Amino acid sequence: MSNSKLDQIVDQLNRSGEYRVIRKYQKPQSYNLENPANNKKLIGVFLDIEATGLSYSSDKLIELGIVKFEYTADGHIFRLLDEFSGYQDPNKPIPEYITKLTGITDEAVIGQKIDEAEVTEYLQNVDLIIAHNAQLDGLGLKMEC
Repeated sequence: MSNSKLDQIVDQLNRSGEYRVIRKYQKPQSYNLENPANNKKLIGVFLDIEATGLSYSSDKLIELGIVKFEYTADGHIFRLLDEFSGYQDPNKPIPEYITKLTGITDEAVIGQKIDEAEVTEYLQNVDLIIAHNAQLDGLGLKMEC
């Protein structure tokens, strides 16, 4: 099917009020091609977790996602590098509202375990960690591995 035909279908669905169609994200090869000040490139990571709830003392980690990126101290991001993703079995049922929110099911995590040594190695030589919803990301640092 041609792109113009697909665009027509997307427009029709969006105008119906019954659907909201979004395009799949296409990761660019790079973001800033030039480094005019020739600044040293550093490595940062974006880190996000999903858990069985909001309590760091009673809820459990169920997913850890990390993406490395190359940047300079003046804030220019040059490119995304490798990614790390893993599931962890919380050894208790995932609440229905968490599954609705994250799409993560009990079946997806059963028997899964995030390899702490692999995460530690992945984070070697990282200059900056940016954590989404950081007040809850303590769950990720207290993984029961």
